[in-house]
Amino acid sequence: MRLLLRHHQRTGDADALRMATLTLEKMAAAGLYDQLAGGFHRYSTDAQWLVPHFEKMLYDNALLVVAYAEAFQVTGRADFARVARETCDYVLREMTDAAGGFHSRPTPIRKAKKDASSSGARTRSA
Repeated sequence: MRLLLRHHQRTGDADALRMATLTLEKMAAAGLYDQLAGGFHRYSTDAQWLVPHFEKMLYDNALLVVAYAEAFQVTGRADFARVARETCDYVLREMTDAAGGFHSRPTPIRKAKKDASSSGARTRSA
């Protein structure tokens, strides 16, 4: 997508812009994008892109943030900015270490704490 967006910016090629924006639209509307928590799943398990493979990786999300941010810069479309922001929010919330580093995927400990708190169970601090 980034190559298509850059090609459009340099040449004015409307087809390149259409290909990039249509792809980004479909990815954000399909099962790849987590409409509730933000962030992108690695891939879909069905031909219609409706059922995600429930795994999110840092490198996928990092590259897609840049693609959506560049698409926003080129088109001014608020939906592309929103997806970039929500994906950043997801990464900061679920993939950031307490010391400030990043995990390549959400950590099981954070997921277990989240599951316990959403089920009403109490967790003890050490």
